[in-house]
Amino acid sequence: MSQPLEQEPNWAIRGGVATPSQLQAGTARHRGVPDPPGLFGFSVQYQPGKTIQELAAAGRFRNVQISVTTTEELIAAGLLAGYPVSTVRSPGAGYHHTVRVPFPLPLDLAVALSAVFTQMPNPARFLSP
Repeated sequence: MSQPLEQEPNWAIRGGVATPSQLQAGTARHRGVPDPPGLFGFSVQYQPGKTIQELAAAGRFRNVQISVTTTEELIAAGLLAGYPVSTVRSPGAGYHHTVRVPFPLPLDLAVALSAVFTQMPNPARFLSP
């Protein structure tokens, strides 16, 4: 009997280092979603079953570092901080999604969300113009 293949976690990645201030600066109304209902949050590359390498390549990040977490960790961090957080498919390159958060992003939530991201070298740095 063969062993089942281990499934990839539901990775969510961002270009750069996801500090609280970087997340706050990156939180905005998504231009591609009309009001109402509108969509406020920050961008990630997310697609169940995809590897970090595949998501980084799809995101075409020029950053030397990327920030990596899972959607489950983002949702749990939001709940612990007392805020609803979700990941919503949204217009954009690659596997673009928006992490839906209150706007403006409260500092306590930005700190909680930042804490669940891990930084690593970008495995698919985009170098073309």
